Amino acid sequence: MKAVYVTSFEQPSCRLEVRDNVPKPEVGPDTVLVKIKAAGINSIDKRIMGGQFFHLPVKPPFTPGLDGAGVVVEVGSDVTRFKPQDRVYAHSKKMGHFAEYVSLREVEVRHLPTEISFEQGAVLAIPYLTAYRAIVNRGKAKKGETILIHGASGPVGLACCQIARSLDLRVLGTASTAEGQQLVKENGADLVFNHKSPDHITQILDASDGKGVDLIVETNSSLNLQGDIKMSAKGGRILVIGNGPGQLQGSLAGLMPKEINIVGVGLVSATQDNHNEAYTFIESGVKAGSLVPVVGRQYDLDDTTEAIENLGKPKTTLGKPIIAMS
Repeated sequence: MKAVYVTSFEQPSCRLEVRDNVPKPEVGPDTVLVKIKAAGINSIDKRIMGGQFFHLPVKPPFTPGLDGAGVVVEVGSDVTRFKPQDRVYAHSKKMGHFAEYVSLREVEVRHLPTEISFEQGAVLAIPYLTAYRAIVNRGKAKKGETILIHGASGPVGLACCQIARSLDLRVLGTASTAEGQQLVKENGADLVFNHKSPDHITQILDASDGKGVDLIVETNSSLNLQGDIKMSAKGGRILVIGNGPGQLQGSLAGLMPKEINIVGVGLVSATQDNHNEAYTFIESGVKAGSLVPVVGRQYDLDDTTEAIENLGKPKTTLGKPIIAMS
């Protein structure tokens, strides 16, 4: 089979290698062998490939890729939930999805809803699990509250928009391009703001009648936290799913008078029960049509280096990029 390997933690052009004639993974008693049709590309992949995500300690060489979708080709003797030809999607901390085949523990695999394609299935796991954990598990969102989603045109942002809308929240989003703003509106946002506009904080406060927003999904807390504090309502929750480069700017004194909570969000801390709860919600939403994964740019396996280098670049963050297998 063909598979991508991280060969070193050096520069992107040096560290990725696509290898042919790699042996297929072996199937153990409790594992499922999946032929990958599409693999998800997540922002965290760049940090993992650079050796900068210490919660998943790996050493080269290894095959990256945290999630994907495909078809079951073989199951272990103890597997009861799957059979060959089943359509599935999956998320695994052991990675391995940037390959034509991957062996996964049965508990890591889910049946792919018939309503969506393999390409959409590759969008489903990491973004929607993250969004659910942020809004529901950690944010404790309540019907009628207002949520602000930074970077709402990206994969996690769009998942947040859709989940928030399905929970009857008032949804505000930010995006820096006209295309991104339109996409955010199409995926459930009531109002969208350009976070590059110098007065976007005032605009958002005006949209909340000066009360501020109840929840904020934050992707770059080191840069935006001061603005988040200004925009938060009393008792607001700032849900940090990303930090970004640089050091924290400014003072945290504004937290105290409004008793704002800064809440860390990380899938690495979620239990299997947390995942099962989220998957049940996500799959129900997909079947109902309220959650519709948005596929971004598609790459071939041979273009993985380009795909990783493009993460975060303007006009490459509309939806979730994927690797589509031939």
